[in-house]
Amino acid sequence: MPLLSEWRNWSGHQSALPCRLEQPGDPESLHEAVAEARRLRVVGAGHSFTPLVPTDGTLINLDCMAGVHEVDVRARTAWVGGGSRLRDLSPAFHEQGLAFNNLGDIDAQSLAGAVATATHGTGRNLPCLAADITGVRLLTAAGEDLTITQEEDSDRLRAAQVSLGALGVIHGLRVALRPSFRLHRRTWAEPLGSIIADAAARWERHRNFEFFYIPFSGWGMCIAHDETAAAPTERAPSTDDEDLMKAKRLRDLTRWCTPLRRAILSRVVRGVTPEDVVGDSWRLLASERNVRFNEMEYHLPPENALDALREVIEVVERERRDVFFPIEVRQTAGDDAWLSPFNGGRRISIAMHTHAPDEDEWLFRRVEPIFRRAGGRPHWGKLHSLGAPELAELYPNFERFLTLRRELDPNNKLVNAHTARLWGEPHHD
Repeated sequence: MPLLSEWRNWSGHQSALPCRLEQPGDPESLHEAVAEARRLRVVGAGHSFTPLVPTDGTLINLDCMAGVHEVDVRARTAWVGGGSRLRDLSPAFHEQGLAFNNLGDIDAQSLAGAVATATHGTGRNLPCLAADITGVRLLTAAGEDLTITQEEDSDRLRAAQVSLGALGVIHGLRVALRPSFRLHRRTWAEPLGSIIADAAARWERHRNFEFFYIPFSGWGMCIAHDETAAAPTERAPSTDDEDLMKAKRLRDLTRWCTPLRRAILSRVVRGVTPEDVVGDSWRLLASERNVRFNEMEYHLPPENALDALREVIEVVERERRDVFFPIEVRQTAGDDAWLSPFNGGRRISIAMHTHAPDEDEWLFRRVEPIFRRAGGRPHWGKLHSLGAPELAELYPNFERFLTLRRELDPNNKLVNAHTARLWGEPHHD
């Protein structure tokens, strides 16, 4: 159907005026939409901060191709629709006694979109979501139906696991699951120096460990999750959004005097009530985020990451008094997906957030070079400036992926301005 209004992503940072919006509800209507499109991109929940979606061609939304289609409880796998939201899949899996191995900070994304961009949680021995995809159902730009599985075509699967929508429209995915489990969640405030000193040991000790540094405070908030057989306990409502807005107001009031801001903020962080709660994994791992932001996240070799973090904090606190969002630090296990930022081994991820109304170009000028010098790879769905030449140096299988992409989309039907830069292709409107 013709689209008469502007599309915007969750943060409002990306926008587009596609000529058509299609919401197919079955494979036949999906075939029709792809066949009729001159150029097309697929949109999920709009949680990517990079311009992966914008197109003036056809925008395909798979919300009507969602849900759990087949479950093999014994094999602990499920085929689901590509438009399925993570927040809907978790309770559906739980009813079958199953669960995702891990989840990220939020679960509002579509599964296809989260997988395509290598969305991840935290855990030294826990890979990103894409690593748990053992099969995909994909419709190519030419209208060819492909079912790619680990058993029958492991190479193509490794390409499809993290593909940024470049190989075709992924409308079905097979997910490897595990038995449902509970987690014991603990949060606490701690001086940054001791967090960094003990970070490696804590990643080894806890199933999930991450921390957030609160700029201009000298303190961070730690979050640890460990499996438990204990009974669920009541959890108090989250105050994350309210706390974030308090940090913004404090910034506004004390921007002129960094020592005063540091003194007040460190006292505030030290006074945060620790959390100690037990619950189902999917209820505790993901949180709701209502304050809009833009984000840059790089995945760094562990041996370089914490030094890079120190340098980033020094730059921010010297040059950017407007920053109030916490800096998030996580670790993720390696995998073998061709374009996974975690291909080849563990990575520590450092995420920088800016309030959606605020300017974010300084991230590219001042922070991104630090991440790049440390050997970082950017999150595909978060702000970065890299193109094909730089990406080819970071990914051993980059040229193999490009070869397959050209085979499946020889006319660049699935390419927009942003992905043209990523793949080193010309882009014509």
